[in-house]
Amino acid sequence: MRINCLQLEHFRSYNSLDLNFSKDDICIFVGENGAGKTNILESISILSLLRSCIGADEKDLVNWGKGHYRIRGAVKADSGEEKQLEVVSQQEPRIQKACFENDVKVSVEHMIGLFPTVVFLPQDLQLFTGAPAQRRKFLDRLLSQVSPEYLSQILQYQKVLKQRNSLRKRIAEGKAQDSELDLSDDQLALFAAPITIARLELIGTLQLTFPEEMRSLGEKTWSDIKLSYARKGEATNEAELRLEYRLILLNNRKRDCILQSTSVGPHREDWHVLVDGRSVDTFASRGQQRTSLLALLLLQVSYLELRCGEKPLILLDDVFSELDDSHQKCLLQSLRGYQVFMTTTKIPHGIENINCMKVEKGGKVLMNDQKPELKETIKA
Repeated sequence: MRINCLQLEHFRSYNSLDLNFSKDDICIFVGENGAGKTNILESISILSLLRSCIGADEKDLVNWGKGHYRIRGAVKADSGEEKQLEVVSQQEPRIQKACFENDVKVSVEHMIGLFPTVVFLPQDLQLFTGAPAQRRKFLDRLLSQVSPEYLSQILQYQKVLKQRNSLRKRIAEGKAQDSELDLSDDQLALFAAPITIARLELIGTLQLTFPEEMRSLGEKTWSDIKLSYARKGEATNEAELRLEYRLILLNNRKRDCILQSTSVGPHREDWHVLVDGRSVDTFASRGQQRTSLLALLLLQVSYLELRCGEKPLILLDDVFSELDDSHQKCLLQSLRGYQVFMTTTKIPHGIENINCMKVEKGGKVLMNDQKPELKETIKA
């Protein structure tokens, strides 16, 4: 899958922007910090994933003083099929987002996955040491692109979870009875079971080649490398898992009432990279954690290509500032043949066949031929 052109209207720092991309695999947006480089990658992630890759609120994505933003892109599948994809977000009277495929309005579940994308951000280096929510998001973003059913289950689960937590608060205030949780617990377990099963299957799939990927990136000292999913319970099929969740929710009702939250379920689960039974966040060096993260990035690319039947687009935001020369080389070699968009303050050495765009403050983007000194920078 490739994106051939991108149009932005009232998005972030860009009142209007129209970009055409060449056939080169690598497109680099180069410019000073704060110039708006990441905004372009963010717009592509919204076109693909319908949410900001950096986690920004919807209201912060609109150009100052405007009532909406529009992102439109022309994409071409590996089969040659071309599509026009569009996302429009209206801010008034309330925030509403609409998705279009070839000018026909489509659902969120339909849109996500049409344009598979892998994102690598500087904050991803905190994947192992950061909050469990970041690791859950890693799995959910990957699974949502290959399974509309999974995305629907996640959305339904979040809706029921919010309702259950609200009911817990009412019970604590004496405005509702404990027995009223029966229905919400049944619904929560119904959606929780397939979510956890899908995550377990994904972890198992990634595990098949994760040790090999680590070795190919130069980490040959680790002998027993595993991806481990952490949860309460031991059920391994959907029917048993649904009953297991239902029982745990029932047993935890008093505790949940005190905390006014739900203490068990996919929203509380986690996963880790283990080496000889120890989590990498407890002993691995920063360099080893970078290697682990690069391995996971490459596994995402392979997984999406296998499941979607399309080569995913790769978005790399200022990652070279966090990688040494050897890791830069490994990453670029591994991503040959894929369309890659990256941001940087200066162009790394040794990159060939690139399309370079200079991003300047004020919403201005210049192509190679519009700024001759870029050609000299590329040659340097």
